[in-house]
Amino acid sequence: MTNNFIVEDLKKVLYGRNHLSKLILINAAVFLVLNIALAIASPATDETILRAIGLPAGILNSLIHIWTYFTYMFVHEGFFHFLFNMLWLYWLGRILADIYGQNRVLILYIFGGLAGGLLYVLASVFPSIIPQSSFLIGASGGVLSVMIGTATLLPDFQLRLLFFGNVKLKYLALVGFILSTILDLNANTGGKIAHVGGAGFGLLYGMQLKNGKEITDPIINFFENIWKALQPKPKMKVVHKNPKKKSAGKRKASASKGSNRSSMTDDQVQKRIDDILDKISHSGYDSLTSEEKDFLFKMSKR
Repeated sequence: MTNNFIVEDLKKVLYGRNHLSKLILINAAVFLVLNIALAIASPATDETILRAIGLPAGILNSLIHIWTYFTYMFVHEGFFHFLFNMLWLYWLGRILADIYGQNRVLILYIFGGLAGGLLYVLASVFPSIIPQSSFLIGASGGVLSVMIGTATLLPDFQLRLLFFGNVKLKYLALVGFILSTILDLNANTGGKIAHVGGAGFGLLYGMQLKNGKEITDPIINFFENIWKALQPKPKMKVVHKNPKKKSAGKRKASASKGSNRSSMTDDQVQKRIDDILDKISHSGYDSLTSEEKDFLFKMSKR
C-alpha cells in the first residue's frame, strides 16, 4: 500500500505543473542511477559513462554531442555537490515559484544551464584556460541562474537565517556567488566559467522581466511552432448544430462577457501584484494575508 502511495506521488510530480519538484526529482534520479552505475562499472568505464552525458570542451566536439548541452546540467558525481545545489534550488526556487510562477523556475534553470554550458565551450577555445580533454557536469549554472534571477526580481525579499536573522536576497545571492565562483578561481576553472554564464543569464532575465520583457519567448515560441507542425492534424468532423443550443450558447457567452467586464482590468491586476510584492520586499512573504497569498498563487498560474 505504501509503495502505491509513493508511485502516485511521483506521478503527480512528473505529470503536474510543479516544475521545481520535477527538476529536483530528475537530478536526484540521475545522481542515484549514475552512482550505482559507477560503483558497478570498472574505473576505465567510469570516464566513458561521464563523457557520454557531460558537456565536452571544444566547439566542434560539443556540436557532435549536442545532447550534452542539456544532459550535463542534471549530472552530479559528488554527494555534496548534488546536495548543496539542490538546497539552493529548493530555497530560492520556492520563493520564485510562489510569486512569479513555476514556469519562471524552469526557464531560469534550463536557459541558465545552457548559457553556462555555452560560455564554458567558448572559453575552451583557449586550451590554457580549459583543456580540450575536459568536460563539464553539474547543475550549478542553472541553480545560480535561479538564485541571481530571483534576487534581481525580489532584491529586498527577506529570509530568516539561523545566527544571522533576516537577510535580504540581494546580499544572500551576492555571498553565494562569491563563495561558489569568485573564491579560488583557479580550482575548477571550467565550472566557475559556467557559473558566470548561468548567473549572467539570471541577472539579464530578471532585469528584463522587471521591465515587462520575456526574453525567452521568441525561442520558446519557435520550438513550440515546430512541435505543432510535426503533430498529426485531426480529422475533420461534420457536426449538425441544434439552433436551440446555439441560442443558449449565445446567452452564456454574453453572460460570461458581462462577468468579465465586472472583473479587474489588466492595469488593476498589475497594480495589485506590485503592491503585494512591495509588501513582501519590506515585511517578508509571511506578512501576507491568506487572501493576498491566494491572489498571488492564482496570478502565477495565468
